[in-house]
Amino acid sequence: MSTPLTNIEKHPLIWRASQPQQGAHRLPTGHSQLDQALMGGLPVKGLIRIRSQLGIGEVSVLTSVIKGIAPHKLLMWINPPGNLHASWLQQQNIAAQQVYVVQPDNDIDALWACEQSLKSEACYIVLIWQSRMGNKAARRLQLAAAQHNTLCIYFESDAVTRQPLPLALDIELQTQRHGLTANIVKNQGSWPKEGIPVELTHTPSNKEIILAMQENPAEIVDISSLVKAG
Repeated sequence: MSTPLTNIEKHPLIWRASQPQQGAHRLPTGHSQLDQALMGGLPVKGLIRIRSQLGIGEVSVLTSVIKGIAPHKLLMWINPPGNLHASWLQQQNIAAQQVYVVQPDNDIDALWACEQSLKSEACYIVLIWQSRMGNKAARRLQLAAAQHNTLCIYFESDAVTRQPLPLALDIELQTQRHGLTANIVKNQGSWPKEGIPVELTHTPSNKEIILAMQENPAEIVDISSLVKAG
């Protein structure tokens, strides 16, 4: 006897391209239209890319996600374009002891530090700024992030040519009059979307984060310390 198609479609392992995935846990960004387009927010694990001009507020878009850090987890910043300021961390209720900054000498060391951070399972989010990332490196980070239940956010300048990468999510941010516009280039389990307004309560800028240099910067970590003991 044949099985009705409607019964087959109800099977939990069946997904139709016309239907977004439901029930997966997401990390809300706090921007309602963006969260709706992202089926609730960012994925909790995997590699995502954010392409934009430097300093337009791309980190500010993630403030609500960053603030969600659990007390026993770490935030790892690799090659950020400036120093983190303790007062900004305090405003977000993030303990300075949970924040580590790695400034490797080159891109190879930065990718190694990122992968080790993901595999350690000590991090809530690993954020990495890289001039360019190849397919092989992205695949390694995507695999490590997915296997070790950690979110990795890769910031890429929109001045470089876009390359297709194995990503859980690919977002492009552009400036507009009252904030930013997000284009979702790729989102696993959903369709690309364009022109999503992201309102910010201030002029789009990372100034508070990347220009404050002096007072109690977050701890700088030697990348050799990221190797797991044993």
